[in-house]
Amino acid sequence: MPYKYEYADKTSHFDIVNNPEIAKFIQECDFMTEPSGDEGERMNELFVNIPQSDEVLPEKIIAIDGSYYEASVQNRIPSTKVGYVKIGSLLIDRGQYRNLRVLNNRFVDPFRVAKVQENNSPITFPFPSSNIVLKGKKNVRDSFRYAMDKHLYEHRTIKNKPDSSLRTTLFYLASLRTGELGTDDPKKLKIHKCPSCEKKEIELYDIPEEQYCPSCKSPVYPSDCLRIWEEVTDYQSNSVALSRFMNVIEHIIPIHYIRIVREYYSESFANILSNLAFFIDGPLAVFGNPAWIHASILRYLNKINYDMKRYGKGSILLIGLQKSGHVAEYFKLIDNYINNNKIFAITDNYRYTYITPNNEPSSNGFGYETYYGQDFLLKTESGRIFVFALPYPFASKTEKNFIYEKTKYSNYDCLSKAVQLIKDFECDLYENAVVPVALAHKYTAISLEPGTKVLDLLSQTSIKGLTSEV
Repeated sequence: MPYKYEYADKTSHFDIVNNPEIAKFIQECDFMTEPSGDEGERMNELFVNIPQSDEVLPEKIIAIDGSYYEASVQNRIPSTKVGYVKIGSLLIDRGQYRNLRVLNNRFVDPFRVAKVQENNSPITFPFPSSNIVLKGKKNVRDSFRYAMDKHLYEHRTIKNKPDSSLRTTLFYLASLRTGELGTDDPKKLKIHKCPSCEKKEIELYDIPEEQYCPSCKSPVYPSDCLRIWEEVTDYQSNSVALSRFMNVIEHIIPIHYIRIVREYYSESFANILSNLAFFIDGPLAVFGNPAWIHASILRYLNKINYDMKRYGKGSILLIGLQKSGHVAEYFKLIDNYINNNKIFAITDNYRYTYITPNNEPSSNGFGYETYYGQDFLLKTESGRIFVFALPYPFASKTEKNFIYEKTKYSNYDCLSKAVQLIKDFECDLYENAVVPVALAHKYTAISLEPGTKVLDLLSQTSIKGLTSEV
């Protein structure tokens, strides 16, 4: 790390560029490369025609996107930080959306756009981060754990009903775990170990009272099951922990909404959910220590879709849209070779050969420990390209011939609706974006300027006992 006011030598990179060892190292690596003309033609042959359907599309769309940031509480002690995670849930009515354009005019009505934007409901979660300890707590890690559990318990769809909280949804998902950590009881979960004394498999209950480790008597929290606390440190940046929390909450929130509808509207839930679609920014996957929850999400969706079919409805429409990343970058490389109005379900063999070079692919299949959805490459009639995902149509990835079955188009009863919805919402605002995700990102993203400056000022003026310096 440089000293303050020390600037890098503008020519220092020449040593790296001209180093023969660096050139040799790069030559020994496998990585994504642009295909030749013949390869491009072969790839185009793998794409199939977009499935057509006359099914009625959902009229209500919920788009979910998140961002995070660490703000210094004082200019003279920049290493002392507060963390923020912001999750946006934007509801779009397709009827409203169709009326955005002024009659016989290619321009949109700004007042109607403003009306759509009123349905944005961002949630902000503040966290103690580097060198910040909550009163009564021993360290940053314990403070972070306490704050996370408190946020999940207090964020409720119905304020006076604790069972409508995000934490209750976490209990439900944790109960669906397989093996020793599963409980099959939505009011009870297990954490793999106590963060203080490491006692194994502690049972916790969905109650408001604080709970304690039976061995060391230290507080334990239901959200400890996400294991995000393992990424928290006392004196360094906790951006990894904030990122993990953001990632997992983005995927818990749609399940939370689905659970609330299922439990509170038991007689009409199928009609409500069939008229609702979700867009999540990014792949349908959870990474890091909370990755176990992806399997519970898959199992929960399978149970709900089974109920939906009993009422003559199709599967819930949950779409992960990837605007960036290696798959999106790869699609750009082959874009010129792919005909319009085509789609391709990425197979493991294709992914390991062209997108993610790997000489020893997992025998269980790509993303076995993280993904709960299948990636598709889509090129629309207009020539725009999209990478999107749909949940696997199975209860688990242990199903017979799963690696083969997950790429069969016929297994996805909502594929044609997903494609049509993406086409309806094609967006020029961002590359490879659709309107719901673009708007959710716009109203959730913490921009570097001036957004983060505001958070810095907020943190500096809110920490009692510290002098604000701007």
